[in-house]
Amino acid sequence: RERGSEALMAEELSEYEKARLARIEENKRMLVALGIEEASSQCRHKTPAASKSKARAGPPPLSDVQRAALARAEQWLERFECWLRGECSRANADKVMERVSELVSGRGVALKGGVEPAYLGRAVSISDDLVALKEHATAAYGALDNGGWHLRHPIGKLIKFQQVLFSSGGGGATSEAASSSDDLESGGGTPSSSSGAAAGWLVEGAAVEVEMDEEGLRGSRYGATFLGFADEARRVARLQYTHLTAEEGGEERLVEEAPCARLRPSPPAILGWSSRLRPGVQCELWHEDGWWEVVVYEKRRPPKPRGGPAQFEVYSETYGEVEATVGAGRLRPRLVLVHGREWLALAPFGFKCAVGAAEYVFSRAEAEAEAAADKAA
Repeated sequence: RERGSEALMAEELSEYEKARLARIEENKRMLVALGIEEASSQCRHKTPAASKSKARAGPPPLSDVQRAALARAEQWLERFECWLRGECSRANADKVMERVSELVSGRGVALKGGVEPAYLGRAVSISDDLVALKEHATAAYGALDNGGWHLRHPIGKLIKFQQVLFSSGGGGATSEAASSSDDLESGGGTPSSSSGAAAGWLVEGAAVEVEMDEEGLRGSRYGATFLGFADEARRVARLQYTHLTAEEGGEERLVEEAPCARLRPSPPAILGWSSRLRPGVQCELWHEDGWWEVVVYEKRRPPKPRGGPAQFEVYSETYGEVEATVGAGRLRPRLVLVHGREWLALAPFGFKCAVGAAEYVFSRAEAEAEAAADKAA
């Protein structure tokens, strides 16, 4: 009888669901290889057992538009499910996946007392500003959100996975993991399209950042000027670094070739953002003429009445010798490139700005206060 029930449930699955379940194991092995999971046993998708409670009417079937939104997201959504099931209980993961699937499809999340589902018609993506989405959910639906379990909790899980997926540091996904999804390009992802054509921003004279790949520098980014392509396939770039020199102590700037896949545009200067810096936050440190990924260990405020700007003790989880106590001027948010057109700041900052912008003001009042404090100091 039990086997017959399982067979019946399998028959009721849509073709999309059958294909998704069939690929779970493949995605699990990829995530283990990339370091998103520590062991394959963490991804343990199981077909839910038949409920003994009284059957309830399910949501209406997905529209063609909603099915298309789910299909576009299936690569990262499957990886999210594998990661999620290693992070929380089965019951928790099942509920989160229900809500996330509703958000991603654009079907929206039904809330008790709500006139219509929250975010109906908006297909949420992993490349969205999820911090802003969570803040909006709190402000707009807080009283209807069942203690946060319908919106804030699942969006919070998406925010954590976004950080893992885009991270190039230890334990996180590499740029390969992020850029393999049609929905996004990682900060270290290729600036080329699948056909090999160079991105629009990669033109002669463009200011770029190069993700370093040599021992002792891997993962850091250094500024350079794009001089042109070094091959007919337009996959290798010729660069002149902004600060690195050809010889130690020399003045001649280093010129070398690097794969275009390790380039990205030069990000804008970010102003008025340091109030969200707190212990545990990932950011980047200006260190030895490049940007290095670090984590905030402690925030130090100058003693009163002298006052002045706060200082932040930061360290690298990859390189033990990279640690410093600095002001916000030597730090910046962790930024990733989305679709080659926008910058996305990872949590807890959560903003987007266009590629090519010289600066972005996160909070104008805070930016003015920082400038005044720096001037006084």
